[in-house]
Amino acid sequence: MAAKIETKISSGFQTVLPAEIREKFGIGPGDTVIWTLIGDEIYVRVRKKGGPDPLLKLIGAFPTRTKTDATAEIDTVVYGGT
Repeated sequence: MAAKIETKISSGFQTVLPAEIREKFGIGPGDTVIWTLIGDEIYVRVRKKGGPDPLLKLIGAFPTRTKTDATAEIDTVVYGGT
């Protein structure tokens, strides 16, 4: 189910992560917000403090002949390699 939640940008170019999102995903102080720009769109994901990248759960989710690091593969495509 899709949900549309809007926040405003302050004069200091800050915004609030809505409580509904923080609570649903257990986001708290020290977690990292990762902003990915693809064309004219922005994608946001959160990396828990000291935790793995959330995309790591995709590893092994689909049967393949070889193991693939989904996060590294996506970052390579999006950021041109790291």
